[in-house]
Amino acid sequence: MPVTIEGIDVAGLGKLIGEAVKAATIRAAEAALTAEVAKGFDNEPVVVTDGVRLRDYEQVKPFGRIEFIARPNMADAVLWALTELQKKSPVLTGRYASHHTVMVNGVEVAGNIKAALQSVKPTDRVQIVNPEPYAKKLEGQAASRRRQVKRIAGLSRQAPNGVYRAVLAELVSRYGKSMFFDYKFVKLDSGRKYVRHGKGRRSKAGRDYVYPALQFFIKPTELPN
Repeated sequence: MPVTIEGIDVAGLGKLIGEAVKAATIRAAEAALTAEVAKGFDNEPVVVTDGVRLRDYEQVKPFGRIEFIARPNMADAVLWALTELQKKSPVLTGRYASHHTVMVNGVEVAGNIKAALQSVKPTDRVQIVNPEPYAKKLEGQAASRRRQVKRIAGLSRQAPNGVYRAVLAELVSRYGKSMFFDYKFVKLDSGRKYVRHGKGRRSKAGRDYVYPALQFFIKPTELPN
């Protein structure tokens, strides 16, 4: 009597191979993450599975890809921007360069900036502001067809494209995949007001001074669950 052995068909073989490769990919990813965390890597990174952010890496496809990306660090981005602002600051007395101020929810950060920023919440407003009265003039004005305004160079020849505007572009290039940035003029409790000169010798205090600021936000999709 003949003996018949039915082997696994091509589809079944492919499934077994796929499951084995998937399991091997998961084991390799976990081992790599453990090794990197031991070296100081983020122990709660953003997971990117087959190109999809925040997808469980155990859902990786056979022959797929698992990536672990360090969460955006507010302190790193702010301190990097602070250094760049100081580098780009026009040098005369050094006062402007030394007055880039980090603020959280409108309050100046005193002491260890990095330590203070480690505990910020997603809803906190993080800014770098320069409170010097001439800071706005250093920024000039970017041209805009939509608003029908012409470009105005910054007050300093050392920074004709502004200081804060220039650093904004670099921030977007460096951290734009995981953070939002905003450049705007803000009011501070400085008490300074623009003076409007009237007829004769009389003058009146006008609107409040505004100062250039960079604002920092972590993208919601980059936040851990």
